[in-house]
Amino acid sequence: RGGSAQGGTLLEEFGMLADKSLAVEEEDEFDGNLDEDPKDIDNVEKARLRIRQLDHERARSMDYEKRLMRKLHMLETDLASRREEVEGLQRSLQLERNKSHEEYLIEKRERDSKAATQEERVREYLSEVLYAQPKQSGESSGEFELDTVVLSFVKARESFRYNLAFRVDTGTTVNELRASACKYWGVSPDSYILRTMANNKCQDDSRVKDCFKQGEIAQLRLEDKKWSTETLEEELKAIQPKRGTRSNKGGKPKFNADGVGDVQRFGDNYFGQLKKMGGIYFLLKLRDIKPSEHASKIKLRDIIIYLILVVLSYAVYSARRPDGQSYWARKGIEDFILMQSEKDFNPQGTICPWSDGVATEGCVAPFTGLRTSDDLWDWMNYTVPQIFWPNDENALKLGTYNALLGYLNIRVKHVKYANGTEFCGESRDYVEWMREGPLQRNVTCLAKLVDPSTERTDNFKNISAYWQQVTAGIDSEAEVRGTQNPGNFTAKEATLGQGVGYIHGALSSYDGGGYNVDYRMELAAGDVTGPTSFRADLDVLRQNYWLGPTARVVIFEFNSYNHNYDFWATTRLMAEMHGGIVHPSYSIQTFLPRVYETEAELTETYIDYVRVCIGIYILVFVGWLERQHKIRNHKAGFYYHITLTGITDMGMVACMLITTFWRAVYFQQETTNFYLLKATSLSGGFHSFYDIATDYNTIFMIDGLVMAFVMYRMISFFRLHHKVYLLWHALGEALKAFVLLSMVFVPVVASLVVLTFKQMGPFSTSFYDFKNSLISFFLMVFGYSSLEVKEQDVVFAATAAFGMYLVVTFLMANIFRSILVDAHYVVQLTSAQPSEKWDAQRLRSWALPGPCVGIYQAIFAPSTSDGRD
Repeated sequence: RGGSAQGGTLLEEFGMLADKSLAVEEEDEFDGNLDEDPKDIDNVEKARLRIRQLDHERARSMDYEKRLMRKLHMLETDLASRREEVEGLQRSLQLERNKSHEEYLIEKRERDSKAATQEERVREYLSEVLYAQPKQSGESSGEFELDTVVLSFVKARESFRYNLAFRVDTGTTVNELRASACKYWGVSPDSYILRTMANNKCQDDSRVKDCFKQGEIAQLRLEDKKWSTETLEEELKAIQPKRGTRSNKGGKPKFNADGVGDVQRFGDNYFGQLKKMGGIYFLLKLRDIKPSEHASKIKLRDIIIYLILVVLSYAVYSARRPDGQSYWARKGIEDFILMQSEKDFNPQGTICPWSDGVATEGCVAPFTGLRTSDDLWDWMNYTVPQIFWPNDENALKLGTYNALLGYLNIRVKHVKYANGTEFCGESRDYVEWMREGPLQRNVTCLAKLVDPSTERTDNFKNISAYWQQVTAGIDSEAEVRGTQNPGNFTAKEATLGQGVGYIHGALSSYDGGGYNVDYRMELAAGDVTGPTSFRADLDVLRQNYWLGPTARVVIFEFNSYNHNYDFWATTRLMAEMHGGIVHPSYSIQTFLPRVYETEAELTETYIDYVRVCIGIYILVFVGWLERQHKIRNHKAGFYYHITLTGITDMGMVACMLITTFWRAVYFQQETTNFYLLKATSLSGGFHSFYDIATDYNTIFMIDGLVMAFVMYRMISFFRLHHKVYLLWHALGEALKAFVLLSMVFVPVVASLVVLTFKQMGPFSTSFYDFKNSLISFFLMVFGYSSLEVKEQDVVFAATAAFGMYLVVTFLMANIFRSILVDAHYVVQLTSAQPSEKWDAQRLRSWALPGPCVGIYQAIFAPSTSDGRD
């Protein structure tokens, strides 16, 4: 066996040597001058040899390239490992450098935590002393109760007066109180006495409560004993007998005036010190706050019901609008209408970028880059045919992935030709002087905007005659032109049946009237007359000023259906013309005309009905319980409707009712086939579905509000945790100050918007009206500055930016933060009630209904009453 293995090895080596020899022969065969001119090859064999040599050279080059790539990969791997090692060393070095600082921060946090804990403990002890009411036995009806006495003391060589509160009972004597006070301040009891605020000395063996009369301030002063055998004047006046009214003939006061002065001076000193710490003074006077009963109104069943509503709302929204489908259905149309095409009827393959650029040499501007009427004519002449009817049948077009339904509608609205100075307005006198004065200028004024009083309604006679000529005797099934005559005016009443309503543009609003023309978007295979007829019509329209100086808007509109995503789309492009400048805008909306056909859509509708039932439960039962809770806490039940919980409850119920009934009325009547026949009908002309698409998408926005309301309502259930409740309460208190502060800042912001509008309106399209100025102002606040503003007035741009930063960022934001912090501390100080203790019994009572809790207690309760919870 060893010999056979050795023989096999020898055979393998022999074979390798043979291969190498063959490779050497092949290399010798393929060696040659590859730079030799191919024209020198005069026979077939030489040509074949040259081909083999070139193939071999290509194989060698590819093999060399692969080896270089492997070597490059190895070098990159080695570089990555070394870079990772260097970064690890840098991180280790950084950690070592910051080690001492981190240790210092940890120690500081520990000290701060200990100090905060100690402060909180002191506050708790003080709260117990200040607010705890001791139990007292019943007194006779003729005596008053006294449980707290304030002692005042001024230390030697100091002017500050110290006040200390003592708890006393009916048996506490003056001697005991004096001994305790002297022990607290570290002085000898034999050297001090207690006096009332009326300067009366308190005997040691008398009770403390006997030192005061009914209604007298329960406050004593700890003063030095004055060793004197003479009776003071204050003492004589204090012990003199009472006299009747007739005996006071001298008009002298029957009270101790000096004692009253001392009391006033003492009181002024006391309140003067408290004025320096007003918050503590009012905190001491604050009564015990009644514990909040918010946890009692939060029920487990409500949490479950709201969770079910969250799940159902998310499920039905996701099912009706799957991720990305509406976007891609819209994006496919948008890429075509914003394309740049060659400025040639027969494209030569020039590459034009598909972007929002401007016109370049050999390329037409995209729709959003149109600036003049010539740009608009070029876009209609070159780009529109490329979108709908390209010359190459195999070329990519809008109808490749979309079914184009019916006609492309083009509508133009004009203003009247001015009769002299009819539309000149305030400049009428000046225009009349230019027309009739020495200048003799033929000056006139055209209306700026289209409205019923300024709109042109007479026909374009040449265009109307041309249209009748080219459409006479032609079958509408094979004709690219529609039934609308672009030379005849169509009133808005005639377009209501075609779904054309009011349109809101960037400069004005427009009704459904105007001069219309329709073109079929889908032509028969091989039909090349469509683009030719379209361009011929454009030549006639341009010669007869169909888009002349009186035109104010051109509207392009068409419908399509994407069979990949099962979405309809309505596309509307508007080119508004004002001051010789074209203002383009467009809107693409995806929609479904009916939502009640498939099994999945039926399930979604049933989910809507379940959500409505939940909404009725919230409206009736939850609302009633919340109002009763307010009434039990001595507040009007209406307050529930202006709290966050009430607003979210009413908002979600209203939104669910609106969306459900809206879908039932507008999207469950006719079948999809009905809408499809209406859209593709050649005899009926163009039909607009833009209003239906707007309703469809508006319903989804309202559905989004439902989800927002429900999630905010879910936050309120976390108030079961005491800290969350305190944060919630702090936000509520801060919101009151926010509203008042907003009323102060609204005029400031409004003035800044008006200032930017007046200053930059003549130069920038972002500030040409108040609405756009408001939007641009807030964009500038967040850092999105306008280049037009900088180019026109650098000083104003810098001043405006600084002013907005000062008002909005520096003042408003910081004041709002201060209000929130202040509300948080106020709530923390005034909400002294402890957090709720969630033991087993309370958890059962909260989670289970009352009958279930009673059954549980009846079954598992102990046999003796002492063992009850």
